[in-house]
Amino acid sequence: MFKKNPDWLGLVEMKVEGDELEAFINRCVENNITLSDIRRTSSGKMLQATIRIADVKSLRKITKHMNVSVRFGRRRGLYVFTRQGRRRFGFMLGIFAFCIVLFLLSQMVWRVDIEGASPGIEHEIEEWAADIGLQPGQPQWPLPPEAELQQRVSEEVPGATWIGVERRGTAYQFHVVEQQLAEEEEEIAPRDLVARKNGVIRDIYVEHGRGEVTRNAYVEEGDLLITGRIGCEGQEEDEDEEDGVADEEVAAIGEVRAETWYRGSIELPFEISGEVLTGERTRSFELQLFGNEWTFWGQNAEHLYDRYEAETNEVNIPLYFTDIPLPIERTSYEEKVAVTRSYEEDELIEIGKSLGERELLRTLDSDAAVLSENILQQQSDNGTVRLSILYEVEEDIAEEAPIRQGD
Repeated sequence: MFKKNPDWLGLVEMKVEGDELEAFINRCVENNITLSDIRRTSSGKMLQATIRIADVKSLRKITKHMNVSVRFGRRRGLYVFTRQGRRRFGFMLGIFAFCIVLFLLSQMVWRVDIEGASPGIEHEIEEWAADIGLQPGQPQWPLPPEAELQQRVSEEVPGATWIGVERRGTAYQFHVVEQQLAEEEEEIAPRDLVARKNGVIRDIYVEHGRGEVTRNAYVEEGDLLITGRIGCEGQEEDEDEEDGVADEEVAAIGEVRAETWYRGSIELPFEISGEVLTGERTRSFELQLFGNEWTFWGQNAEHLYDRYEAETNEVNIPLYFTDIPLPIERTSYEEKVAVTRSYEEDELIEIGKSLGERELLRTLDSDAAVLSENILQQQSDNGTVRLSILYEVEEDIAEEAPIRQGD
């Protein structure tokens, strides 16, 4: 009985043809050549078997003196792998060297980011990091852990309440929280608040001082709204003056909201031309080397669209520790077409009021609000509409002024 024991070191399939197949098998047994997976054809003139690659040399010696022919087929096992490895040694060595270089590069410091620091503190942290070897191009393995770095930098760099250190791949990030010293409030000199424009008072809030106007009162520019002189009113005030008691002067603080008016003019055409995107898109990739550019995928939108918008981005290979930029640019094109839209007169009036309100609010304080708008004059000729609009606005009209004497 023949032993079926495939050897993992290497096996080869063979076909044997001839008139002495039985004698061939006996000679193999005599020479310790193990045959496995033996199969004979129905004609009895050919058999198939598997032998160890190490026995091929002995098998050839046997077949020289016998009336049989041997053809070898598929090989498998470690022998095949090592033979292919010898053929591709240079390629495999290159892959191994690439992995080693990539590993070494991943253990380097390529970026040091400092967030939340003023220029002075940032410079001190950069100098401290350079002294301990924490700078681009230096290896990471000699550096202490992040917890130790955080403790040391917090102790050795003054001016910061807290400095956090975080390592992300090949980048180190310093998160700085600086000490915020309480600023001393400046003493405000005594003052009044007067109207900086005409208006009708809608609301008044006095924090310091004394209000001189009431709601629904009409005031003109320069009128006193809140006085910084605090004293007695009427007869009591006269009595205080006779007793030699002077009024106290403070810095008037408050808010006086009033209804004010603005007049604006706007002119709009009945037909407005512009460009809109159609939704048609395409992309192209360009290789940039030595100052030259080649498109290797897609095509330029100049051959596809009459009008278009283009956006170009650099292609990067994202890795865990960093992004590797490639000399490749990706350009996205989106088609746009010119359109002309016609408007009715009523539509233009609404558009004009909205545009005028928007432009007016840009010139006012952020807390101002438009109450209403009234069209004073409307004229249509030469394909345009001209509007004169009166806007009613609510805003704070108080402004600082020196305290008035002799009132």
